[in-house]
Amino acid sequence: MAAARPRVERILIPTDFSPFSVRALRHALALTRKFKARLKVLHVVPCVFPAGDSLYSSAPWLMTPEIRLRAEEEMRKFLAPVREARLDHETEMREGDPWREIAGVAEEMSADLVVLGTHGRGGLERLFLGSVAEKLIRRLPCSVLTICHEEGRTWEAPGLLTRILCATDFSETSSEALSFALALADGKDARVTLLNAIESIPDTREPSHLGFPDLQPLREDLDRMARERLAKAIGDAGETGGRAEPRVAFGRAYQEILRVAAEERADLIVIGAQGHGPVEHLLSGSNAQQVVRKATCPVLTVRPPRISERPKDARSPGLVLTPVPPPGKN
Repeated sequence: MAAARPRVERILIPTDFSPFSVRALRHALALTRKFKARLKVLHVVPCVFPAGDSLYSSAPWLMTPEIRLRAEEEMRKFLAPVREARLDHETEMREGDPWREIAGVAEEMSADLVVLGTHGRGGLERLFLGSVAEKLIRRLPCSVLTICHEEGRTWEAPGLLTRILCATDFSETSSEALSFALALADGKDARVTLLNAIESIPDTREPSHLGFPDLQPLREDLDRMARERLAKAIGDAGETGGRAEPRVAFGRAYQEILRVAAEERADLIVIGAQGHGPVEHLLSGSNAQQVVRKATCPVLTVRPPRISERPKDARSPGLVLTPVPPPGKN
């Protein structure tokens, strides 16, 4: 069964006022217009200020009136495109551990999407990289769009979002990811490549594998079965599935996603979080960092239904984002 059209009513964009945050804002504005959503802009004053950071290099440990005034002025400048577009929005400033504050605000406002610039200002350029990026992707209670190196491209001009790469492992969350990809393609004459990467099958034509039995028949069978499942997934998507094209690749999932995205000059990569098989591995350890850091286009990580489709009036008494039952209990 096809996943329902994604509901994007509340979008959160954290900012450190860097050029990468400005790029992220442009994408957030495009999505706010498309989904007629409400936008919230968040700035977190970190408790620890890296040396050399131009905004907080002389700041003490707490947010003083001077620091707040400087941050408010930066926020006013940052919001100029939002005011010009006359979009419904609100702002908030906090202090603390950035990833915790971002996750907390996303939970409190029941955000449907968080848009992140993955590099920052000066000494904060590692703010959304490494373990912090992984924490945010894993723990944010909604889908996450990360904006990294994108070769100067944005989605502002009509028709610029022309090619979307959606990775699938045929899990329920992958169905959500395809639904999101097709929703973004709708009305923009964009095409979606639905990619399934098959891992752990060596290419026996390589000299290093000459001693292996001939696995080519197995590869052909796996390719055929994958294409049948891709065709079914596209068919289940209904009329919007006509925008999707199936593609099968053999190799490490993140490497094939990056390769196909570069080959097709994708404007967006869409993956499902907490799936099984290649996509689950993609979101663990260094693999997620590889895609986020090396992709030359934004990466959208779609959360599973139990989080992204919860009731809008739901509130958590604390920062409990993904309930896990105790060992031994159902």
